[in-house]
Amino acid sequence: MKKKLIYEVVYDEIKRRIEQEIWKPGDRLPTLAEISEELQVGISSVREAVRILGKQKILTVEQGRGTFISNQISDNPNGYLAAMERASWMQLTEARLVMEPELAALAAEKASMADKEAILKSAEAMQRKVKAGKPFLKEDIEFHELIAKASNNDILIHMINMVGDVLLDSRRHTMRIPGMNEKASSYHYLIAQAIMQSHPQQARELMRLHLIDMRDEWTAE
Repeated sequence: MKKKLIYEVVYDEIKRRIEQEIWKPGDRLPTLAEISEELQVGISSVREAVRILGKQKILTVEQGRGTFISNQISDNPNGYLAAMERASWMQLTEARLVMEPELAALAAEKASMADKEAILKSAEAMQRKVKAGKPFLKEDIEFHELIAKASNNDILIHMINMVGDVLLDSRRHTMRIPGMNEKASSYHYLIAQAIMQSHPQQARELMRLHLIDMRDEWTAE
């Protein structure tokens, strides 16, 4: 079992309090500093957890007033929170399916040799860490960022960067699925090989299958 990141612990604690109705719809949360002190964690971890919950419409940040529990939460907070997490994650996956296969194809067509070698190196580093049971979040994120960079399309790079912070939270789901880490690292290596060999169609299809596999595994839980 992967050790939780600190922001994940904060995220789960805030959700727990909402689910158990310690904090109810419309309630104002304590300040970031107060939560940080109570949970004995850094304020940046609290800020990250609140940011993600805000994107999921579980929390509402009102400038100058504070952070509030969404009034949209019904009498079934557990069901609402689960639905918001699922909707957020599924929308992200849909967006990735639109962009990332094409980015992989463009990388296979346009990447310099240095770009290709960096992508392969990242995939190999992820494989080694997965086999050793070590954290590999950095390599996972880096792999997709390197492919975007190698596409040599500034607009697409900007678009993928816009969802980059949300990608971090998607790992909350996929990294906990049994066997998913091994499959993801294998897909990364195959995609890297297709890019190295300048096979855009193969790179596109492998990236598409990687994302679909990830989506299907998560929805089957």
